[in-house]
Amino acid sequence: MRAVVSPKITSITLFLMFLLSFTLVNIVKLGGSAAYLVPPVIWLTMFIVSYSNTKPGIFPYRSLILPIISIACFSIFLRNMLGFITGFGLSPYVTSLRAAVFNMYFFTSRVLGFEYARTFMIQKMFKTKENIVNLLEIALLFTILDINFMHFFYINSELELIKYLSSELLPVFSLNIFLTYLVFWGGALSSITFIAISKGYYYFAPIIPDIPWTLESILGVLIPFIGIVILSNTKLFSTYVVRKNERIGFKGMIQILTPLMILLITTGILGLRPLIVGSGSMQPSLNVGDMVIITKASINDVAEGDIIAYVSKQGIVVHRVYKIVKHENKYLVITKGDANKEPDNIPVDERLIIGKVVATIPKVGLLQLYMREIFLKIQEALSQTLVLTSLYTPSKLGTIISSGA
Repeated sequence: MRAVVSPKITSITLFLMFLLSFTLVNIVKLGGSAAYLVPPVIWLTMFIVSYSNTKPGIFPYRSLILPIISIACFSIFLRNMLGFITGFGLSPYVTSLRAAVFNMYFFTSRVLGFEYARTFMIQKMFKTKENIVNLLEIALLFTILDINFMHFFYINSELELIKYLSSELLPVFSLNIFLTYLVFWGGALSSITFIAISKGYYYFAPIIPDIPWTLESILGVLIPFIGIVILSNTKLFSTYVVRKNERIGFKGMIQILTPLMILLITTGILGLRPLIVGSGSMQPSLNVGDMVIITKASINDVAEGDIIAYVSKQGIVVHRVYKIVKHENKYLVITKGDANKEPDNIPVDERLIIGKVVATIPKVGLLQLYMREIFLKIQEALSQTLVLTSLYTPSKLGTIISSGA
């Protein structure tokens, strides 16, 4: 028999648990035993308050179990087949009996907490039919709770940005879209089944495929969307959609394509890349907080007076081309900030040029810079508090599961 918790209390409790979970992932890094004991308490609280306010999905769970298991097993099979090409390695998680039991508790509490909280939110926001905007909103919320979202504000180089988006943000967001889709149609048990198989295998298998992050990123994005395509084309879904006259339509396609276009632009796949100016070295042409749009350019496309972006030891620098010289069959670019009296000391190798500035949007990046400073100060203050209260204690439990489901 379910313990009854009112929906209002559930909503308030989940909001507080989400806030606390976000804080622990992004701002405060618990150390020692606290890192292993506090998060499961949060997740179990989410499960307890959500469970009594959830119901089965639109379709019976037994009608979805076979395709869900098939998609999860396909994911494992594909990665293991790639493992025969890229190699295998030992699991990063401790395999002793004590650690395995604790990993099971850690993993189970997180899956139950997140998936029943997801179910409560979906059934509260979705009334009679699928809504793409709400689906993306819930998927984004759980993505933010899954990853270190504040890492975005500390990125200093193009490679770091590409790696963060492709190996952290996009695969987790793609997975959460799929899990939200599963929960809408089949309830919490549907997403729990998929996670238990697809993620549980890698958490508890002693040997796992050693796949490069670039290839793993592609798999992480594609497999969830392949799952959506497979499920939405089954006879069960087709019959329901026709009966209810539900179609995505033009508006729905725009809602899907808009965030996709934003992601393509930010990753530079379309040849354009936005960057935020973080210093005053280019004033008055560029001010702190301005966003510049960079287009890919080779040395042949660059002339004296152009503003270019290039990679240096300090990260990505945006300065004006002062002079181009040829040295030993290659070109070197001497740059200068408009606010600086002298050119930069180190010439830029042509291979380090990212592109040149083609547009400027004033001040739109100030929010990112302010948030970065605020979170740095909050993180420093909370870390000092934790040190004073002796929460950073050594642990003997070893490495356990600490990433999202």
